[in-house]
Amino acid sequence: MSDLNSPEDALAKLRTLVREGNFEFAPRKKSHVTSKLARIIVDTLSIDHYNSMGFDYDGTGDLVFVFISDDGIRYYIKFKFINSNTTVKFISFHEAEF
Repeated sequence: MSDLNSPEDALAKLRTLVREGNFEFAPRKKSHVTSKLARIIVDTLSIDHYNSMGFDYDGTGDLVFVFISDDGIRYYIKFKFINSNTTVKFISFHEAEF
């Protein structure tokens, strides 16, 4: 079993789950990307896009990862794994504002 505390393993798991369609977006006022665009962006991510990890502010203490894509347009991507690591939940997935 992979160690999902590692950004490299989290990225590999993220890619697998997104390719399989096992992802969801947290409800937010700010618009998320479409599912189709999310698949494209995630497929282009590398460990060089890793930004940080920490704990979710929702009180669960879940580990969250932040990646920032840089393929023409920068996207801020914050996610965690839910349902016994079988689903990716995108907490934020939008154009970066910095």
